[in-house]
Amino acid sequence: MFAKLKSLFLASLMISLPSVAQSANQGPVTGQAVRISAFSGLPVPRFESLKYSAVHGRTGPSLEYPVAWRYERRGLPVMVVRETRDWRMVRDPSGDEVWMHERTLGGQPSVMIHGSDLVDLHRSSNSESRVVARMESGAIATLIGCEETMCEVYINHRRGWADKTYLWGAPGTAPSVVAFDDEDDLGDINADMALQVAAVN
Repeated sequence: MFAKLKSLFLASLMISLPSVAQSANQGPVTGQAVRISAFSGLPVPRFESLKYSAVHGRTGPSLEYPVAWRYERRGLPVMVVRETRDWRMVRDPSGDEVWMHERTLGGQPSVMIHGSDLVDLHRSSNSESRVVARMESGAIATLIGCEETMCEVYINHRRGWADKTYLWGAPGTAPSVVAFDDEDDLGDINADMALQVAAVN
């Protein structure tokens, strides 16, 4: 059986930002029971991000299990929901749960933009502050940090604040499944559209 490709993530981009704290995505998730894992010593559930540009998601916690999905987007945020010594069961933004080796996780904290409209990027954590850019659903941004309702992100050489409601992977949130169109058609999306950060004059 051939592994399916998560093509919906190919249209996303993560802009690297040096010296971002690795603990930013490790906070508990609001509304869910959190425990400390005996394997990693970290909270479960928690958010992590993919460390590599190609990661296999398997049906079980071993190389003997078949690959269910092949993820080709470094920086994609996922939620760790279960652990063994070397493997992590993760939930991706579309709601699928697969097992990944722990070495493939732990990249820079990141979030996926989601929403039916463009998401505003503000100059400050005040939601009434000037909008400096607008981000399209599906883009991936580096997570710098969060306050109560807003998170600071870095994307396409722009830095600003966005409402965490529209950031899948933001700590302290209980994210819903991100709805996408037919995944078989998403490989044809113009990458420039999904990556777009529309500057506001």
